[in-house]
Amino acid sequence: MNLGNQRGEGRLGFLFSVAIFGVAIFVAVKVVPARMDAYNFRDTIREECRMGAVRKDDTVVFARIMDHAKKNGIPLSKKNLKIKRTKNRLQIVATYEKSIDLKVTTYVYKVKVDEDAPIF
Repeated sequence: MNLGNQRGEGRLGFLFSVAIFGVAIFVAVKVVPARMDAYNFRDTIREECRMGAVRKDDTVVFARIMDHAKKNGIPLSKKNLKIKRTKNRLQIVATYEKSIDLKVTTYVYKVKVDEDAPIF
């Protein structure tokens, strides 16, 4: 068995694949929680918008949304939450940005939630 003629291409390809897989796992661990938070926040705003007929006071809706954001580490400022009530509709618009440190760069995850629901 002559080992001197082996080129090692299989090992290099394997190491490259493992490195790519490791980077993908690292990015997923950093990004997925931010996306899940955004998804849950969107659900909260959708629910608050639908319950607009029950909650007549917009300050209560505003406080509930801000409280949810604070509890879940969502960087929502008061100026980025708009509630507009008309005779027939309730519209809630919220925007925020969350910085995610990826060691090599910082990814800014931008979220805009725009919900509109009828008031019965």
